[in-house]
Amino acid sequence: LLYTIKFEEDDMKVDIGLPEELQTPLYPNVGFAGLDLKNPLHASIWDAFSTSMHSDNGPGRYMLVKDYNVFPKQCEATNKPPPGGILQRGWFDKHLNLVPAAVILFYELDWTDSHWAEKQLDCGLQLNYLRSGLGNRATRLAVVLIQKNSMPVADDSLAVERATSLSSACELASNSLFVLPVLHADHLVGYVIRLQNAFTEQATQYYLGETKRIKNNKDTLNRPNYQLIQARHLIKVSFFHEIRKDIPTALKHYNMTYAQILDTKGVNRHEIKILCGFINFKICQLSFRTGAPLDAIAQFERHVKHFKEFTEPSGLEFQHKQWLSHQFQFFGDLFNDAMSAGLTALQTKHPGFYYLQAAHYIIERRRLTSIFSEQVKEQTAGGKQAVTLPTTKYFGQFPWEQDHYSGTVMNGNLAPDDCIFAMQVAELDVDYSRIIIPLLNKAVGQFKQYKPTRMKRYLMLEMGNEYFLAGDYEKAFSIAMCVLGEYRREKWWRLLTAVLELCLKCSYLVANVHDYLAVCCELIGKNMMIEQTAKNTLQNNISLISEGKVPVMSEGDDATGQTWKKRLSNGQDYTVEMTKLSSFLSCAAAFSSSAFQVDEQISFDLKLVSTAVCPFKFNKIEVCFENKSYDSLAVVTEDVELVPSSVHVQTFKMDPCSEDAGSILKISSVKLHISGLNTIILQFGDVYPVAMCKIVPRVALAKPTLSLVSPVLVGEYQRVSVNLLNCEQSRISNVVFGVLVKSATKEVEISKPNDASFVAKLEFRLDCLDPQSASDSSFIIRCSNEIKFQLSYILSYSIALANKTFLCELRQELALSSVKPFVTKTSLMSSRCDPIETLLTCDRCLILTELNASHDSCIEIKDIKYDINPEFIYDETGREKPFLLTKNNIVTDCIAIQPKSLCKDIQIGKVSVVWKRHDAVQIETNTISILPTVTVNSIPVYLTSILPSFGSLFSPFSVQLCIVNVSNYVQEIDIVADPGELFMFAGHKHLKCKILPNDKEYLQYRLVPLKSGLVAMPQPVVKLLRHPEIESSILTNKLTKSIYVKPKVFVAS
Repeated sequence: LLYTIKFEEDDMKVDIGLPEELQTPLYPNVGFAGLDLKNPLHASIWDAFSTSMHSDNGPGRYMLVKDYNVFPKQCEATNKPPPGGILQRGWFDKHLNLVPAAVILFYELDWTDSHWAEKQLDCGLQLNYLRSGLGNRATRLAVVLIQKNSMPVADDSLAVERATSLSSACELASNSLFVLPVLHADHLVGYVIRLQNAFTEQATQYYLGETKRIKNNKDTLNRPNYQLIQARHLIKVSFFHEIRKDIPTALKHYNMTYAQILDTKGVNRHEIKILCGFINFKICQLSFRTGAPLDAIAQFERHVKHFKEFTEPSGLEFQHKQWLSHQFQFFGDLFNDAMSAGLTALQTKHPGFYYLQAAHYIIERRRLTSIFSEQVKEQTAGGKQAVTLPTTKYFGQFPWEQDHYSGTVMNGNLAPDDCIFAMQVAELDVDYSRIIIPLLNKAVGQFKQYKPTRMKRYLMLEMGNEYFLAGDYEKAFSIAMCVLGEYRREKWWRLLTAVLELCLKCSYLVANVHDYLAVCCELIGKNMMIEQTAKNTLQNNISLISEGKVPVMSEGDDATGQTWKKRLSNGQDYTVEMTKLSSFLSCAAAFSSSAFQVDEQISFDLKLVSTAVCPFKFNKIEVCFENKSYDSLAVVTEDVELVPSSVHVQTFKMDPCSEDAGSILKISSVKLHISGLNTIILQFGDVYPVAMCKIVPRVALAKPTLSLVSPVLVGEYQRVSVNLLNCEQSRISNVVFGVLVKSATKEVEISKPNDASFVAKLEFRLDCLDPQSASDSSFIIRCSNEIKFQLSYILSYSIALANKTFLCELRQELALSSVKPFVTKTSLMSSRCDPIETLLTCDRCLILTELNASHDSCIEIKDIKYDINPEFIYDETGREKPFLLTKNNIVTDCIAIQPKSLCKDIQIGKVSVVWKRHDAVQIETNTISILPTVTVNSIPVYLTSILPSFGSLFSPFSVQLCIVNVSNYVQEIDIVADPGELFMFAGHKHLKCKILPNDKEYLQYRLVPLKSGLVAMPQPVVKLLRHPEIESSILTNKLTKSIYVKPKVFVAS
């Protein structure tokens, strides 16, 4: 879709476009003299400079000077009347490509050259020739000595002496003499880069001098009749500042120039408009470059607003629309370049809007041209010749323009009417679509990026219309098809109708029968906003195509008709996919049921509704299924006529295939045939609302019965009995009974009896089973965790009925859950039944095991076994076996253990409970639980106490403390007794004593309780001086922790 716009020749004659020099980057123009490209050395030097010139950041443009007398001469400043226009053509090209800002003379000369004097004189002569050729221009001159045998050396007196001599002989400043060593070719690029910077500085000084000279001349022109020269000088100053890369100053002067040109009097408005367009382009370009996009947009909007209502001479109104189009296109290009450089645009303000407006102005230009096109053609046919238009001397002037002061025609004796007629003749040859389409394509690219989808569709439709006008009907059709889907979904009927009319014309003109039929089927529908007569014609065209006749259309010529005739004479089938079209015909299918058994008929209705203007006749209706074996069972070969706005219902019935039991029968398509020489097939791919059904096996009458005790206990092996009773009237065969665990295949397992392998699915097979006969089987089920699961069982068999064999099937599910048979709780207790967490090597403790059941089943506990760690000594007492565990009852078992040695975090062992359901014949189950993990400490001394079983309030009782040393060393003990607030006592409050190895020491105390009830006994604080790290609570762990104190009974006297 991309197309590069090239301006017509007449565009440049009337200055509608921009000069090419303004659109390209501006660089100083530097001339190179003395280089002979036939010399390999000189050619390599030129190539080195040329390579950097063509790079993006090149310092300037270079021109090769061969003839020293080709430079344009500078006009002398005079006090003559002002010129006949503001800016002459070729001025930009002259100062960019013809007039050098600096001329560099390359001369081969070494410091040690034997012919130094002769070559010095020759170099001076060449410089004088250059000065003579440049005339009175202030072009900077410099000399570069190409030295083949010398390298720069510090403090080279000979080089300094000869450089001074050469500068004097050539009348050059010392900073205008340069040396280029070429002894080492790999260093050439580095020297070239340094010289480039020096040349750029020389050229910049030239442009700075020119701006000062122009300003000095401009300040002397204060009379009103010198406004043209003042505007011209401002343009030159702005242009030179831009070449110097002084962008802020250039932008400032361009704004001044714009205002000066607007205020200029005595000039036709067309010239002002053209020059303001030039300056506006530069202002916007530099504003984007300096990071001020809002300033650029504001300037452009002011510019367009000022010149929008501008009027051209009568008959040339189209040129103003052309100029406006170029203004918007150039600004869009500038905006797009700024975005490529990193500028972020908004969804409501981006280049796409400007490209779109540029395209609209070209469309308006075409409309204005159509006003006079017939008249111009008649005049041309009548023999009127168009004059040849000369190129005007000044930008923005017409060929018949007169000098503003002398009154003479500047471009010959040309009458305005003849010039206007010549421009109109040239305008008739312009291909507007080749200009509009690229602009719209650019706009579409921008709108795609910012995702306003409706705007993008509108632009694509505009492109389609332009392609149609350009005669490229295939592209117009393809673009229109891209937007049809969106308009169908959004139900924009008026827009959809307009697009379809375009598609209708395109498909007819390219003789695309298939697409023409599809568009006709859509346009004759009730939602399309075209005349009833047009719909009737299109409907008749469908019938004509089926008969092999050419459709009736107002478009096209005899060649188009012949193409249609040739294509329709071969007798072909044309299939139109109706599913995605907003067509005149709607199709719906509905099965009478969502499922059909293999022994009953499948029934469904096909409903057809036509919204066409006239009745529509179909010669064949065909319903196709995904299972192709059913296609021949749903065919209507009789003619079916659809009356507009009425519902036609066609009922189909067919027998299912028994081998398709369990499959889905789905309608894949419905085909409506219009037969003739050519067969037109209207095909519906997706048929709603109910276009599928399921073919299911016949319901089995045989009844399986499962005997299963619920809930299932975790870990048990429960036998499930299965009884199958044949309730059919005939023998059944190929009987398969399957059991499947659903949703818990890892936690629930099943197996056959006497089979050690557990699986998630079982099958029981039986060859045959007579009527009213039964068959028994069983399987084992086991759950490893508490879980809810479903047990599904499936019965399938074959039965012969009415000379047909049917597959029968029965599926049922049982919702089950598994629970733990009992909860095992183990605890560690001291010999006084106090809970403990740590053990001492000298202590015996108890392991208490409790079994608690929370379900209604009665469990028979066969045995409780302990697997104790060898690090413990244990005594298992005898018990009765077995015993029963029922709901809310607790079974308690106890054993005594004693550690052999100290250890940390040791596992005591395991407890195993052997059980089964009471009064049930099943395998015994062994449930294992882990005993606690404890830490065993070893202490050299421990304390025990001897006291009565109870005490009386305020009555003293005796307490004896026994200190036992179980170590092989003498232990020194510090004991502090504190009775607290609950007792008074008599005895040692603070005692230090020594106990011999394996010996005992007794302490006597008398306690008087001061409170009744279960009272905590006072605990002494004990310290071992040899083992201060052992806590007192560990040493006193065996002491009695509490005693029951009876209250005092008072007897009345």
